[in-house]
Amino acid sequence: MNGRSTYHGLQTAITKRMSNHWQGAVTYTLSGLWDALGKPDLNGEYGLSSSDLRHRAVMSGIWEVYRGFQVSGTHYMGVGQRAQTIYGGDLRNLGGSDPSIQRLRPDGTIVPRNAFVQPARNRTAIRLQQRIVLPARVSLDLIAEAFDVFNHTNVTINTQENNALYLKPTSGEFRTVQLGFRLTF
Repeated sequence: MNGRSTYHGLQTAITKRMSNHWQGAVTYTLSGLWDALGKPDLNGEYGLSSSDLRHRAVMSGIWEVYRGFQVSGTHYMGVGQRAQTIYGGDLRNLGGSDPSIQRLRPDGTIVPRNAFVQPARNRTAIRLQQRIVLPARVSLDLIAEAFDVFNHTNVTINTQENNALYLKPTSGEFRTVQLGFRLTF
C-alpha cells in the first residue's frame, strides 16, 4: 500500500481463565482504518481503507465435560467491512491492473473510494474433542468441527461497476464440517 495509514480503535475484552473445567472470553472492537494512496488525480484523498472494519465481536468458550471430552465454540460478528469500489477498466491506457487507476468512469466521473460496506458477517463454530490416553505417554485426540453451524448468509458483494455481477453476491461462507485426529507422543 502506498501512502500512509492511520488506525484508531477501542478494544474491550473479558476473559475467564480455565477453572471448574471451563473458560470463556468476549471481545468487542470498535475501530477505524484510514489511508491515502498515490496517484493524486484518481486517488490522493485520505479516507477509510478497504480494510476498515467498524464493529467486531467475538465470543468463545471451552468446557471440559468429562474424562477427556471437550466442547468448545466461537461466535463471530463483524459489521461494516469496507469494499474497494472501481469502475473496472483502464480508460486512460496507463497499463496494468492496479485498481487505483480503474476508478475513472467513461463519463469522466470517478467512483467513490471504498464507499461500499459489505453485508454483516455472523458465524458460529463448534468443536467436539475426545482425548484417549494410550500407553507409553501417547494420546489420541478425535476431533469433529462444524463451521457456520446456523448457516447464516455470509456473502461478499461484487463492487466492480462494469461487471455483470455488480452488486450481486460472488462468494460466500457456508456450513462446513470436518473430522480429524491428532496423535501425540
